[in-house]
Amino acid sequence: MAATNAFDPTLLVRDYGDVESEVAACREHAAVFDFSFMSVARVSGPNPLKVIAQLTDRGLGGLDDGRIRYALCRDSDGWLRSDLTIWKEAADSYLVMSGLGQDTLDLTALVQRDGRAATVEVSDGGFGFFSVQGPGSLLALGDLCDEARLAALPYFGFTRLNVAGVECHVGRLGYTGERGFEIVVPALDGEQLWRELVARARPAGFAAADCLRIEAGFLLFANEFRLPVMAEEVGLGAFAGNDPAPPRHRLVCFRAESPQAPDFGSPPQDPARPEQGTITVTSACYSATAGGILGLGYVLIDEAAVGRTFIDPTGRYKGVRTVTMPFYYTEKRRPRAAWI
Repeated sequence: MAATNAFDPTLLVRDYGDVESEVAACREHAAVFDFSFMSVARVSGPNPLKVIAQLTDRGLGGLDDGRIRYALCRDSDGWLRSDLTIWKEAADSYLVMSGLGQDTLDLTALVQRDGRAATVEVSDGGFGFFSVQGPGSLLALGDLCDEARLAALPYFGFTRLNVAGVECHVGRLGYTGERGFEIVVPALDGEQLWRELVARARPAGFAAADCLRIEAGFLLFANEFRLPVMAEEVGLGAFAGNDPAPPRHRLVCFRAESPQAPDFGSPPQDPARPEQGTITVTSACYSATAGGILGLGYVLIDEAAVGRTFIDPTGRYKGVRTVTMPFYYTEKRRPRAAWI
């Protein structure tokens, strides 16, 4: 469960035998994912925000204890590099979580430049990271912890909670478009907790997670940020400061046909920027909900209307037509829905 500096899909569990059934379990009841590739760092001290502000320009003012904020990280040229969640434990302590291990290495370097502002503790494999997702998530976890406290968590809120005898951080958020929870657990207790979770929710691999997040219109930094893009171009302008230039492209969702199934974990290595009438595909999956191939990609911003057709210059996808994003549950209220 050690974090690495680069996101590597080949090191993840692709599936537990049936990707479509894993997706269906998440949509209909509950599924549990092992996202322990995530890197976790605690930034604490007299002025932790001074350090974190050098990693992301997302403001953290007004963030209450026990709440989570989504943020973006850019490279030195202003292009998006990764996305983060920042969990505020107290005025002098924040947890920073990223799929890109380089982010926590950068936090360490920033602290070393000004050790008076904060200190940083990097997980380096010291945590497990499990995600229980689906409308039955509360039911699946209810007999392992204080169900009333769990049910009271607001969307993008978290608490410290004893889950199956293990002290964990439990947040209400996820990567599937469904209600659910993310659980950060000490690595030594990870296997014990995983056994308890899979006894109550179907284990699901990253291929299912990939399909669910594409249906929900969520990006994967290792795919959607491979093409140099700005926050506004991926529809995330509200989570970042001003972009360095006007947007030229737009991330869209599409349906398509192909003689071969999309390869999980194989984004284009050197994607070309889209030109008039073309799409740069960054993610694709077989979606039972869509009844075929569903994906994400970039088109010119003035061509981003739903229902337009595009040519994939690689020749892999035919009949590419843009659809509403998110494709699944377009009102996008389900993750915030009350538990019933």
